[in-house]
Amino acid sequence: MKMKNNTIYEPKIECANKKAIQKIQLRKFNNILAICKKSPLYSKIKLPKKISDLREIKKLPFTTKKMLRDSFPYGSLCVDKNKVIEIHTSSGTTGNPTIMFLTKNDLEKSNNVLARTWFCNGIRKEDIFMMMGDYGLFTGGLLNHYALTHIGAMVIPVGVSSSEKQISFLKDFKVTATAGIVSHYFRIIEKMKEMKVKVKDLNLKIAIAAGEPYSEKTRKYFEKEFNCEFMDQYGLAEINTGLAGECKYKCGLHIPNDYVYPEIINPKTGEVLEDGEIGELVLTTLDREANPVIRYRTGDLTSITHEKCKCGRTTPRIDRIKGRIDDVIFVKGIKLYPIFLESVLWEMKRIIKPETWSLKIKRKKGLDELTLFIKPRIKKEDIKDKLKEELKERIGIKFNISFNVHSNIAHKTKRITDERERLNER
Repeated sequence: MKMKNNTIYEPKIECANKKAIQKIQLRKFNNILAICKKSPLYSKIKLPKKISDLREIKKLPFTTKKMLRDSFPYGSLCVDKNKVIEIHTSSGTTGNPTIMFLTKNDLEKSNNVLARTWFCNGIRKEDIFMMMGDYGLFTGGLLNHYALTHIGAMVIPVGVSSSEKQISFLKDFKVTATAGIVSHYFRIIEKMKEMKVKVKDLNLKIAIAAGEPYSEKTRKYFEKEFNCEFMDQYGLAEINTGLAGECKYKCGLHIPNDYVYPEIINPKTGEVLEDGEIGELVLTTLDREANPVIRYRTGDLTSITHEKCKCGRTTPRIDRIKGRIDDVIFVKGIKLYPIFLESVLWEMKRIIKPETWSLKIKRKKGLDELTLFIKPRIKKEDIKDKLKEELKERIGIKFNISFNVHSNIAHKTKRITDERERLNER
């Protein structure tokens, strides 16, 4: 498609005023209400025929992951199967996966709206892009691939190949942009050192790290090691991958509010919160006909602002994900957020290597015991005491410290191992 400028993909919609967007949202939401009633999932739920004001949305029931899993495989489908041209799923590691069905129309709309996100991140048709996302059922590979080619970029679908191959492609093809999960970039850094590949041998300008919450300290570490800009994205299998992304100002992730209707709620009461308040992100699809989702509780903690961005976009921005509702760990009556622990560790980078951390929690004789595994930067035993004191002061929890770290510990997606018996399920 022809763009009006080289900074915003679709200025007409991304810079639209509030009244125009709300008119679009109301029309699309009422269309979704009519479509949803065709699925077994929503036929069991009392929904209005239509709404006359967007404020009425907050009175509607939520959709949960369990409801989507229980509707596996076709219970959420609203169209005839012969209209579906593609499906994607969540990992399904704790039960049935959630399904994303796509009609031809759904896929075309996905390509366009995800192209906005990549363009917002800084990707252009001149880029040579290497996609390190998992291809196949996972949404992150193929759906983002389609959107990147929609922009016109050259895409190398290297996927989850070996780090050696990925580094060779980065170097040989003079890749200018790439995307992968956060933890994998640590592996790339280590492997580059083993292969004696210098950052000057690469041509990277932009890298997208997504899939896991990470701190600003981690971002700065990546930017130093790769000598390029690192941008954040947010997406999820139930709604769409690459759904929201940062612009060059890195002041929140722009979310396409003509494609989804975002809300932030109090996770305990379900009350809709005001701009700036941290809560659980809730999303309603506005442009899916195969299996739209109404007020889906994502479990992700963030806040939202509707203020116009310095880049010129009027789309709302969600803050970078703070963590998940179910990632909050309770230890001795204290809430422990992994993202906060990581931030504290980065402040002590002079004596430790913060990117190597992992945590194990056990329960002995009714008492919680936490052991932090991390690599020291200096060989001094007394830094264990310094670490313990600093963590106790900042977080309010006593940690045991171990320097017995496996070489690949930094690249594990799951940094926290909780061996306590789970007495309560959310």
